[in-house]
Amino acid sequence: MELELLQRQNKMLSYLSSLPRRMLLLHGTENVTEFVLHDLCQCFNFNKAAYFVDNPDFNCTKGVAGFSTEEPFASETIWADPVSFSTHMKQSQFNQRVRGLTRCSVKKDGDSNHAQLAELLAKDLGFNNYAFCSWAMRHENEGFVLYEKASIYDSFADEHLLDGLSLLSFCPIF
Repeated sequence: MELELLQRQNKMLSYLSSLPRRMLLLHGTENVTEFVLHDLCQCFNFNKAAYFVDNPDFNCTKGVAGFSTEEPFASETIWADPVSFSTHMKQSQFNQRVRGLTRCSVKKDGDSNHAQLAELLAKDLGFNNYAFCSWAMRHENEGFVLYEKASIYDSFADEHLLDGLSLLSFCPIF
């Protein structure tokens, strides 16, 4: 059991430590967020995840990217074939649904009721056993990720989740 835990920790560390370098390789690519979200899902063993940005200045919470293991990419590594992965993500129904979602800002109202927002988004996107995470971003924005773990009992990486998801803040939003 301890060996399995060490292997999972090593895999998680490998994903997280390589992401900044990989992000730089795709500098200028509009959908870097999709690449990062994909790897974060692998890292934290999510079945699906949806990333949103809450912008109180525009009174808007907007879907940025979504990934679901139900729509897997055919290649073993997305970074080796970024054009094909980008095409795959444009055709991904789940990603399109996430990107098409817009809600009023929960931060603008001052109550920041993330649990209520998560419930609404989970219903719209067909999440069953979901959880969410939010964090402060530049320009008074707030990042918000709704996710579904492969196993609800897997709490192995929970303490590193916010640090990993915060990497999405460094991706451009188009």
